[in-house]
Amino acid sequence: MIEFRTLETFVWVAQLKSFRGAAARLNTTQPAVSQRVAQLEEQLGVRLLERGRRSFALTEAGRSVLAQAERLLRLRTELVASVTDRSQLRGTLRLGAAETIVHTWLPRFIEAMSARYEHITLEIEVDISPNLRERLLGQQIDLAFMLGPISAPSIQSQPLRNEPIRFFASPKLGFAAGVNPLARIAAFPIITFARNTQPYMRLRELLADPHLPPTRIHASAAMATAVRMALDGLGVALIPASIVTEDVEAGRLVEVGCSRTIPDLQFVAGWLAAPDTRIIDLALEIAADSAARR
Repeated sequence: MIEFRTLETFVWVAQLKSFRGAAARLNTTQPAVSQRVAQLEEQLGVRLLERGRRSFALTEAGRSVLAQAERLLRLRTELVASVTDRSQLRGTLRLGAAETIVHTWLPRFIEAMSARYEHITLEIEVDISPNLRERLLGQQIDLAFMLGPISAPSIQSQPLRNEPIRFFASPKLGFAAGVNPLARIAAFPIITFARNTQPYMRLRELLADPHLPPTRIHASAAMATAVRMALDGLGVALIPASIVTEDVEAGRLVEVGCSRTIPDLQFVAGWLAAPDTRIIDLALEIAADSAARR
């Protein structure tokens, strides 16, 4: 009889294209994974993998078995979920989050998860979105709240919310109310996201106009640092409006209207397909609700 554990092992090997990766994901050894796949091939009487010295590929039979195995594992998950008290679900969710989310709705998400699912432990990493994407692909985190859209075909995604990104500065820099020419803003250093991020690249494109003065860009992976620099009058910050609401209301920062705008940041939830996504599904439900509230 074929065990679900054996099917799950085969699915992870096929998805990760690695016996070692599957072993790490299943908290077992590489020989144990190899043994389970070999056992499945013996039970079915077909070869599922074409193994090479450095890589392997699914055979035609392997692709067919993978589709059916994923279907069976999904049905098992649905069966268990239908009779299980979700509040008693146990496990650990390895979560990655972009810093903008940390400063906006992530606290609501954590509070709601803790209240509804007290037996689920959160392990949270804060990083820039490109790094979160790589950690997700490397199976180092289970779910990421990050900038989209996501180009990797193996990552599934769900929209969360858009964040307006605007120019802000200390009143001491003397910007006039209303719309300011981009050249006026570019006369000051501009403080924004880290170099390899989407907002930074969009800013570079905006400043590529040869009619603009040479502009210094201070890139920071920490939004708290960018805000502090703006408060100290060290430049104009191009940052999400939602993280400086209190500073603007208190008069410590002013929004600098500009004749040119940068599109809103699109934040999404990203995750990899897995045989059991119950905890991820619960987290996605709460994330959508948390992100929708302003």
